[in-house]
Amino acid sequence: AGIAHLILERPQSGNALGAGFWNGLAPDISALDRSGEVRAMVLSSGGRNFCAGMDLDEFAGGIPEPDSPGARESFYHLALSLQETFSCLERARFPVFAAIQGACLGAGLELAAACDLRYATRDSYFRIEEINTGIMADVGALQRLPKILPEPVVKEMAFLGETLHADEAAQHGFVTRLADTPDAAIKLAMAAADQVCRKAPVAIAGTKAALRWARDHSVADSLEWSARTQSALWSTHDISAALRARKARTAPLFEPLLAKPVLGGSTSSPGGGDPQPD
Repeated sequence: AGIAHLILERPQSGNALGAGFWNGLAPDISALDRSGEVRAMVLSSGGRNFCAGMDLDEFAGGIPEPDSPGARESFYHLALSLQETFSCLERARFPVFAAIQGACLGAGLELAAACDLRYATRDSYFRIEEINTGIMADVGALQRLPKILPEPVVKEMAFLGETLHADEAAQHGFVTRLADTPDAAIKLAMAAADQVCRKAPVAIAGTKAALRWARDHSVADSLEWSARTQSALWSTHDISAALRARKARTAPLFEPLLAKPVLGGSTSSPGGGDPQPD
């Protein structure tokens, strides 16, 4: 319960990301996050490849050429919108786990990098494809990969367009575990999501936010942030429930994650805010 499964299903195009994806993912993730009902998400795809990157058919009408101050200002907002497509995954209160097979290129790699953990088949491979097509990657690869992979590895990918194979990605920690088949990779991601669903939802949300903050701030600033956040999220109910369940060897009943409030709306969960089993 509480696991969302998002599947890229355009195998005929290598699951290339078209306008529907770019315009629709952020609102969909926002709605799932706002509901409070999702505890974890698995992201996978059909076909031989995870994702071949941006769908080049989006340039069928011509390559954008912002040739005036107004056009460049508008292009800036387009870039921000594309970035938000992946950044929303980081800000979601629930962890996102990717199951990857085959090619994971360009925007596909940037999508994977925005996930919390990645499980991949042994034949999968990763590449910053933008540099091979005359473009500076701009929706997350150059910002997120240096926080996950060694800097020389990222530079080799970013400058030379070199391919990172699954075994190397696992060695460097970009891939959490390797699988023999796509179904096995999905099972690993689902097992991780199931484990998350057995934890206190508020503690998971706080932990994800703390990790994101620590990545982008100093240790001292992150400790200060954590102290203030812990004082807000501390749950005697959830701690007691976990300790009782451990002693009795039963499933704990944690407080649910409430829906994000909207002006004039209710802040309670569909279950009325009562503790829910995992």
